[in-house]
Amino acid sequence: MLAFLGANGILFSNALHLPWAGPARLILGGFLGPLAASLSAVVLLHRAGSLPAGVALFTAVSAVPAWALAALAAASLSVRFDEADMNRGFSWFGSSMLLFMILGLIAGTVSLAVPFGTLLAGRRSLAVRALQAVLVAAPTALALGALMLMPPMAGTLGAVALLVLALQKGRPAPSEAAVPAHPRQVPAPNRITVAGAALALFLVGLACAVFAVTGSNWTPNVTDSTHAMNLGLAYGAFAGIPVLVLAGLVLGRRLGPTTPWVVLLGCAAMAVQGFAQLLGAGHPSQWPATVVAAALMGFAIALPLGRLVTSGGFGRIAVVVLMGLAASTVGLPLVTMSAFLAPLGSAALLLWSWKTGNTRQPRLGS
Repeated sequence: MLAFLGANGILFSNALHLPWAGPARLILGGFLGPLAASLSAVVLLHRAGSLPAGVALFTAVSAVPAWALAALAAASLSVRFDEADMNRGFSWFGSSMLLFMILGLIAGTVSLAVPFGTLLAGRRSLAVRALQAVLVAAPTALALGALMLMPPMAGTLGAVALLVLALQKGRPAPSEAAVPAHPRQVPAPNRITVAGAALALFLVGLACAVFAVTGSNWTPNVTDSTHAMNLGLAYGAFAGIPVLVLAGLVLGRRLGPTTPWVVLLGCAAMAVQGFAQLLGAGHPSQWPATVVAAALMGFAIALPLGRLVTSGGFGRIAVVVLMGLAASTVGLPLVTMSAFLAPLGSAALLLWSWKTGNTRQPRLGS
C-alpha cells in the first residue's frame, strides 16, 4: 500500500514534472507495489491452506522476474513516446517494448500456472490440469500487466483488499461476552420525510447538473462553457451535502457509531470541492483543493473499515490512516463528479422510501 500511495502522490502532485518522478512512479507503482501485493496474496493463500509451501515459494520467487519484465515493458513504452516527441529515431530500449512484453507474459504465465494447477487439482490427468492452468494463467497475467500500465489506483484498492483480508485472518472469533446485552438502537427516519427531502434534492441536483452542461447557452451572465461548468459543479457539490446527511440518517444503523464522523468528513469534502470549483479553471489552488477534498472523502470511506482492525491504539489509527489515503483514489472521482452523482444518490433514497413503504404495507388476506 505504501508503494502505491507513493506512486499516487507523485501522480497527483507537482512532482510529476520533475525528471526523477517518472522512473520513481514506475518503480513504486509498476514493480514494488505489484510485487508486494503478489507476495501478500501468496502468503494469505498459503496460510489458508490453498497453496503448499513449495508452490507458494515458487510463485513468490517467480513473481520477481515477471513484474520486473512488465516494468521494463512499461519503461520502454514511456521512452518510446519521449523519443517520438523528439523525432530523433528510436533507441534499442525504446524499440524493445514488445520483446519485454512477451517475456513478461511468459514469465507471468509460468508464475501463475503452478498455483492455478494446484487450485484446479482434482481427478483430471496431469496434462489436462497443466493445459487448464496455462489457459487460465495467460489471460490473468495479461490482465495484471495491463492494470500495471494504468494509474496506480486499481493497485491501491487491491492493497486495501489484501490488508482487510489479512486483518480478518487474525481477527479473533466474537464471544458472547463481547456482545452488549442491550445494543444501542438507532431510530429509523420517517419514510415520508426522507421521500420528500430526496425528491427536492433530486430536482436541485438535476438542475445543477443541467446548468453545468448547458448553462452557457441560456444564461446571459455566463457566456463561457467552462465558467458554467465550474458553477454547476460547485453548486452541485454543495447540493450533495444534504444528500449525504440524509443518507447518514438512513444508513446509521448499518454503519454504526462512526456514522456522524463519516457524514461530517463527506460533507467537508463536498464543501471543499464546491469552493475549488468556484475558484475557476486554471486557478493555482483549484487542483490542490480537489486533492484535499478527495482525501477527506477517502477517510469517510475508510473510517467504517476501522472496526476490522483488531489492534488497538496506534496500530488502529495507522491502519485507518493508510486506508483513508488509499481510498482517496476512489474519493477523487467521487468529488469531481459529485454534481452528477448527487441526483443519483437522491434517486436511491427515493427508491429506499418506496421499497420501505411497500415492505411495511399490510397485505389483505383472500
